[in-house]
Amino acid sequence: MPATAELIGALLALGGLGILTLCSVRSITRRRLPPPPAAQGCPPRGARV
Repeated sequence: MPATAELIGALLALGGLGILTLCSVRSITRRRLPPPPAAQGCPPRGARV
C-alpha cells in the first residue's frame, strides 16, 4: 500500500503544478503589452547627417 500512496501523492503534486502553470500562463497572456515605439529607421546610405 505505501507504493500506492506515493503514486497518489505524485499524481496530486503533478496536478497541482499543472494548475499553477495554467494560471500563470493565463495571467501572463492577459497582461496588455504597451505598443512598440515607432521605428524611425536608419538614414539612407549616402545621406549626410
